[in-house]
Amino acid sequence: MNERRTLELPDALKAQLGVKSGEHVEVRIGADELKISTPKPVEVKKRRWGMIILTFVMSCVFLGYFMVRKIYQVSLVGSESVATMVLLLTTLSGLMSFMVVFVRLKRQSGSAVESVSWRNLPTVALAFALISFMLMAGLFWIAGRLFKGASFDLVTSTALFALMTSVEIQAINSLVPQLSSRLLTNIFIAVIVSGVILAMISNQNLYWWKHNLSFLGTNKAVDSWEFNLALFFSGLILLALVDYLFASLKRIFPKSRQLLVLRILLTLLAIDLGMVGAFPNNLEIHSLHTRLAGYLIFLILGLIFGIRWLLPDISTDFQHISWMIAAALLAGEILFQVVGYLSLTAFEIMAFLLAFSWLVMLFERLNDYLEPIQNQRYVIK
Repeated sequence: MNERRTLELPDALKAQLGVKSGEHVEVRIGADELKISTPKPVEVKKRRWGMIILTFVMSCVFLGYFMVRKIYQVSLVGSESVATMVLLLTTLSGLMSFMVVFVRLKRQSGSAVESVSWRNLPTVALAFALISFMLMAGLFWIAGRLFKGASFDLVTSTALFALMTSVEIQAINSLVPQLSSRLLTNIFIAVIVSGVILAMISNQNLYWWKHNLSFLGTNKAVDSWEFNLALFFSGLILLALVDYLFASLKRIFPKSRQLLVLRILLTLLAIDLGMVGAFPNNLEIHSLHTRLAGYLIFLILGLIFGIRWLLPDISTDFQHISWMIAAALLAGEILFQVVGYLSLTAFEIMAFLLAFSWLVMLFERLNDYLEPIQNQRYVIK
């Protein structure tokens, strides 16, 4: 049985807030604020109708394309297939839905996205589009392996397309109101991990592991764009995450030079990560790629060794873990360069996992400084 919470307010405050006794309200508790708002069913209805209209329009585009092309039996995967249209039109639908919902919520006082900077909108929106694109690409890759040669008539394929598009839009509509630094952190993790794994899977027959991890992004690999795009967008997401986090942390730690230095280092790390994806390890730009990848290592090591002075009130556990990861990175370097025990691929994967894990822990620690916002529903007494 759900617990019924009541909120007792003075009559003057009720009048000021525009609420009445017995009315349901949502109380939003932040680090230094408390906001009381009433649910807006009209807004929910608008979103629902928007989802239906957008799904209908995209389904008409889907149906119209194949009718114009006189294709009445649509393949599940392929150049002209359900998969191709879903990856294009459904991803576009999700991107459009994200932008519309974000703008609407940005104009509402007390919404979760109110503190998100406008300059972060393109990056975050594209990040959401990318992760949905990669997720659907992975699902269709699996479906193509399981159901080889599968095809559908126009009615069935259109219904399948409409279903996937509506699910995509609904998911976006549910995620945008919950936009936060923790969600951006999770997106960053999902994009880079899924991109690397997808690149590994699609290149499983090329023995990429006999070369190095960067081989996944070269022009000799199959679908190298997946790996490079994942790195590039991971850099963009990291850039947005750093900007979002430190803009919020500035309210808690005003005029902190340590946080300013940490922000600069993380911003450089984000830019460098994106550049590694933008300049793959092809023969003609091998030296540039190697130099950029080397900068990543130096930046990570600099952050790890300097975190004791850069992070306010650092915990002993986090400091010890940082030293252990730094020691493991140095040990891996010795085993690879001096002893010759580790191969280049093994060293790159180990270094990537260690550095990435530490970076995630750092962002979780930064998120902990921002008191998590809690939403509770009450009944006015």
